[in-house]
Amino acid sequence: MRYTKDIRKMKMDKIDHTQIGLAGEYYVLAQLTQRGIIATLTLSMTKGVDILVTNQELDRLYKVEVKTTRRPPKHERLFGDEKFYSWPMGEKHETITDKNLFYCFVFLQDPGILPKFFIVPAKDVAKYIKWQHQYWLKTRERKVNETAMRRFRIPIDDPDGYENNWDVFKR
Repeated sequence: MRYTKDIRKMKMDKIDHTQIGLAGEYYVLAQLTQRGIIATLTLSMTKGVDILVTNQELDRLYKVEVKTTRRPPKHERLFGDEKFYSWPMGEKHETITDKNLFYCFVFLQDPGILPKFFIVPAKDVAKYIKWQHQYWLKTRERKVNETAMRRFRIPIDDPDGYENNWDVFKR
């Protein structure tokens, strides 16, 4: 019992970005493996792919890019009163629509609490990233400089059912 309390007291702000990313990848790999899904880390050897997943029954290979954050959900004025989980992305993500690529967005909670996992097809991410950036540009009251930064957001009520969407690897 004391061990659990000590873990929760640890400050996560001592973890750097690389460690946060690795933690997300290992959590995702563990979730896939626990569900009997064959998966392996690429160990940064494949650009834009963190985990390879195979479904031998369907003779299909999936690619997974893991994006991890510790930032809690927050309100964003641009999108009304709703709270969102969000992850930084880049302009390049607007055009990546590979049908075998899925993003696994991970929200790391306090140590000792299982993260939240959102599995989203690349085409959905690309569509949203493009839309949200155009919307952001249109709503600016004054001219802003173009930027390559983007954000992918998921409302905390997850209306699209992305949370724990592990079955995408069984189709």
